[in-house]
Amino acid sequence: MTVRFAPALVAGCVLASPIAAQQLQGREGTRFTWSERVPAGQWLRIYGNNGRIQVTEASGDAAEVVGEKELRRGRPEDIAFEVRKTSDGITICAVIADEDCDDDGVHHRGRWSDDYNGRRVNFTIRVPKGVKVGVGSGNGDVSVSGATADVRAGSGNGKVRVSAGGPVNASSGNGDVTVERAGGPVKASSGNGRVVVATTRGPVNASSGNGNIEVTMDAIADVTDDMEFSSGNGTITVTVPPNFAGELDASTGSGKFYSDFPMTLRGRIDPQHVRATIGRGGRRLTLQSGNGDVELRKK
Repeated sequence: MTVRFAPALVAGCVLASPIAAQQLQGREGTRFTWSERVPAGQWLRIYGNNGRIQVTEASGDAAEVVGEKELRRGRPEDIAFEVRKTSDGITICAVIADEDCDDDGVHHRGRWSDDYNGRRVNFTIRVPKGVKVGVGSGNGDVSVSGATADVRAGSGNGKVRVSAGGPVNASSGNGDVTVERAGGPVKASSGNGRVVVATTRGPVNASSGNGNIEVTMDAIADVTDDMEFSSGNGTITVTVPPNFAGELDASTGSGKFYSDFPMTLRGRIDPQHVRATIGRGGRRLTLQSGNGDVELRKK
């Protein structure tokens, strides 16, 4: 059976195509190190099926990757690192036995499912300015700080935290997701956790299956992109610039709605479902909670 993880991350990073055969490295010993110059605008993608991933900014133009193996059973040589050069960057995966690293960095064959066979790889990564970052862990926390270009970060079962100056796509299947100081569009989601986003520039889309959503945007790009925020069982609080204008559709199953903005209501008055125009109208803003309050705040 084929096993895939971090679908939101994969969707944002599947555009690569191999231009050279993959190389297996780092089988001997418990520490893998890799360093190479990566031009600005290229992707550096790092994937592991079990373990934390930490990304910080490099001081020069060379990317640095360190993979530390933690073994409660098995041997160090059970884990290797596949290095794949693609047309738009480099992908590195921690692989076990006969697992593969696809062009999009997704592992197959699921041999980590038996308590991950007591095998874990923790990645520490340094990324130069302007290099795009794609990182994913099947089971571990993911942290990205200091990135200046696009970031795609995901975990199947862990917290995800991103601080970046460009667009961000961050997701967790079962953990909190935090995005700070993003300088472009943001997509953030959690299957079962809190989602917190603070950006210098929107738009933002965020969702949680079972957690609160808190979003603050200093500014929103002058485009018509719609924004949607949804939670199955949590409070949604969205703070936008004072000059915000749009078409609002806000609903809650058993909570309350609050807005700092004057609105022109459309249709009948319903405290659980509000349709209204704010300012001159424009982009569509959807706020939907199955069991929580919905708030639209003015920054």
